[in-house]
Amino acid sequence: MNKPLYQRLFLCLTTLIVEQESPAEYQGEYHFKITVGKKNYERPKLYIPKVLKNGKKVPTVDPGKRWYIYFRYEGKLIKRYSGLNQFKTVSERKKVGQALIDAFTEMLRRGWSPLDRINNHNNYQQEQKLSLEQALKSALENKKSVLKESTFSQYENAYNRFMTWCKQNFIAGILIHEFKRKQFATYLNYLKKEGNNPTSINNNKRAISALFSKLVADFVIEINPVAGIKTETSKPLKNRPFTASQLKQVLQCCEMNDPYILNFIKFMVFAMLRPREVIRLQKKSITNNLIFVDTKKGMATINIIDKLKPLVSELVAQCSSDEDTLLTYQNKPMVWTASEKGKTNVFTRRFKKIKDKIGLDENYGLYSFRHTAIYHLYQSYMDDGLSHSEIINKLLPITRHKSEKELTAYLREVGAMLPPDYSERFTFNL
Repeated sequence: MNKPLYQRLFLCLTTLIVEQESPAEYQGEYHFKITVGKKNYERPKLYIPKVLKNGKKVPTVDPGKRWYIYFRYEGKLIKRYSGLNQFKTVSERKKVGQALIDAFTEMLRRGWSPLDRINNHNNYQQEQKLSLEQALKSALENKKSVLKESTFSQYENAYNRFMTWCKQNFIAGILIHEFKRKQFATYLNYLKKEGNNPTSINNNKRAISALFSKLVADFVIEINPVAGIKTETSKPLKNRPFTASQLKQVLQCCEMNDPYILNFIKFMVFAMLRPREVIRLQKKSITNNLIFVDTKKGMATINIIDKLKPLVSELVAQCSSDEDTLLTYQNKPMVWTASEKGKTNVFTRRFKKIKDKIGLDENYGLYSFRHTAIYHLYQSYMDDGLSHSEIINKLLPITRHKSEKELTAYLREVGAMLPPDYSERFTFNL
């Protein structure tokens, strides 16, 4: 009768351990160290690398994405590959991984110590030898497949900026586990002295902290030295909505000087998209009068309303490939390979020329169109006699805010919920 897979792996592993880890005179013998008392290990687990597909993280067997068994023994984190990555499918690796978990658990139960090696070169200690620069660079590369292009770009910029400072201060080459919280606090103070605003400092901190968290998840280090460090917070400047007269003036100026940018504005107003979401639109984003696009709140399905249908039909008809971006710097659909930031900046600069012509300051930008649209809808529903609660219920699926509380806070910020004149309530004059 065949033995279960985990038992067969158990026998193979114990034989392999004796052959690889014991001196020649002891090979062929198999010893367990028996310890009476409290368990000195945690049950092994399977690490499954994942990638982002269609907005969800799914297991992967892509090259470089290594599976392994991990557990804590006598307070130290241990990692074992044990041939697991030789299997080619997710289902195979899961099956073998579970068998390895059972085998290692049985070995640990019988007293096997993963620390008993002649040269004391286990995986944990090898990774401890990584320098600060090497470890963070590795974490950045490993996160590339699970981050959006724009997010990865932010992480990469933060890494480069941090590493430049580390090299200037001669700490880029220190061992990763020797990097201290105080050193990162010094870096944050440096950013502040350089004139960076609190938002920029916090964004840099968040990106570097994510890289350290990745190293913790991969058992390279035990503690994220950045976690828990407080930074100054600030409220970013939000573009104001346009007044009726400003909107009329802006649209007239666009019509005269850059009519193509009106197409960009129409998507912001009639589909409630943000600038970076507009430049993500491709021919393949349009199906059956619906827009499918990755937004700030996640993947969204947006109904193409009547006011937007003629423009969408015109742009789709001009496309020669499903990969064509609908709005581009050449004023026509085409394959556009620039970064999202670069694409967005094209239209940001074009609109800046418009607002400069009519004298609008930094309080106004492309976002002002989205704020104006939502402000207008709120006021329109109020004119129809709807209560605040009724309006919120109607706006939520349009604006795609996550909650009533979030939408209400947004409406306050853009001035949509200002009270009417209450002068008559005062019974005295000044």
